[in-house]
Amino acid sequence: MAKHAGSVFSVDVTGLETGQGQPAYARICERIRSAIVSGALAPNARLPSSRVLAQDLGVARNTVDWALGQLVADGYIVRRRGAGSFVAASLPERDTRPLAAKRSTQAAAAEGERRLSRRAIALRSYPGHYQPASAVPFTPSLPPIDLFPRAVWNRLLQREATRAGTAYWAYGASNGLPALREAIAAHASAMRATRCSPEQVIVVTSTQQAVELAGKVLADTGDLAWAETPGYQPVQHCLRAAGLQVVPVPVDEQGLDVAAGRRLAPDARLAYVTPAHQYPMGYEMSMERRQALLDWTRQHDAYVIEDDYDGDYRYEGRPIASLQGMDDDGRVIYVGSFNKILFPALRIAYAIVPEPLVAAFVDAKHVADGHTALLMQGVLAAFIHEGHLARHLRKTRTIYDERRLDFLEQARALAEALEFGPATAGMHVAALFKPGLAIDDRAVAAECARAGVVVHPLSKYGASERGGLVFGFAGASHAATRSGLEIVGQAIAAVRSIDAGCSS
Repeated sequence: MAKHAGSVFSVDVTGLETGQGQPAYARICERIRSAIVSGALAPNARLPSSRVLAQDLGVARNTVDWALGQLVADGYIVRRRGAGSFVAASLPERDTRPLAAKRSTQAAAAEGERRLSRRAIALRSYPGHYQPASAVPFTPSLPPIDLFPRAVWNRLLQREATRAGTAYWAYGASNGLPALREAIAAHASAMRATRCSPEQVIVVTSTQQAVELAGKVLADTGDLAWAETPGYQPVQHCLRAAGLQVVPVPVDEQGLDVAAGRRLAPDARLAYVTPAHQYPMGYEMSMERRQALLDWTRQHDAYVIEDDYDGDYRYEGRPIASLQGMDDDGRVIYVGSFNKILFPALRIAYAIVPEPLVAAFVDAKHVADGHTALLMQGVLAAFIHEGHLARHLRKTRTIYDERRLDFLEQARALAEALEFGPATAGMHVAALFKPGLAIDDRAVAAECARAGVVVHPLSKYGASERGGLVFGFAGASHAATRSGLEIVGQAIAAVRSIDAGCSS
């Protein structure tokens, strides 16, 4: 009885004719029961109808009905009137041992000995990749979704999805839709003073993908890359995934310490920086440091990855031009993202690359995943062209500024323990514990999380000398800010009390 070529049933029921001494219904029953016990058929999974199963297995429908009836009687399957047959939510008592315990010791040992690549081992410490970010105070880098114009987006989505032609439904260009690349080039030039043509824009899914592509295109395995410390850890893992060795370079109030980078790794191939709003400390890279960084790239045939993750939000002082706009030698790869200014699930970002590197980046993007989702690119292009992005930025810039000022005012209550850094741009602010206060910032963050407030410990970003906390202020209302800061204050006091008790 060969399985029907068009079968949608996930259980292997081939070779049923080989079961000697058993009727067909008993063999079908045993195969399905084994699949349920092993987990191949998950609890509450819906089974195909008896008619479909009979057709797939090449047996009479009554034979399948008898098999399913036996499984119902044994407690493996439940039937719901008008809906069909489903795997039971829980197994019969004799089969409730954990699946892992049912495997042989030999098989488990063999699995534990499987060799991983050095890259896979290096990525084990990737922060926060299993848990989605929570939309609670004070989650950094998470825009408040309630401010996003969903009605406008849904209208554009419906319009683009019903547009005639196959532009969104077939394979597309790896560098992105022309309409979106034109929109991005115009937006970045107007808002961030970049200098580029649409042909230099590569549409990607995220900042991380842009950085990994840069690492693969511009460096060989074992090459060195500067990374700000404290800094954005996921990007450092992307560089490692591309085979580079990451060199932590300190930052201060003027941004990346270029002189320190030269001492630590003068022949590095790449430098990853956030010059407009250093992540997470909030510093602006000085003009002197910017020029020194560009001089280093020319002298050592190196490149800079400029991550302008929240450059659309600045509340005080003059607008800060991009490093890419200062670059006359094609040494800067500028990276921007819509995931942080619109909504994280969008998964659309971009890289602006020097003209001589465009073909190599397009090839790397093609190998990575072909292209970014085309329909979403079309919707975003319309969103930008029709002025909705500009309106959204104006609206959120005003609201974030109000929330920023409110947060800083209320945060004075924590002045005994925390020194807040610059908060002139972006969606977050970092705070260091006062000198002399030896407080475990991870313990404080854990205490806050238990009370429903998210703050990131500064040590998570590679800071070592003084601990601190990173607060996202854009998503918190006045009341949420007040209650959230009260919880943070209580958490700091609790950890200090524990530390004092341990030291006494």
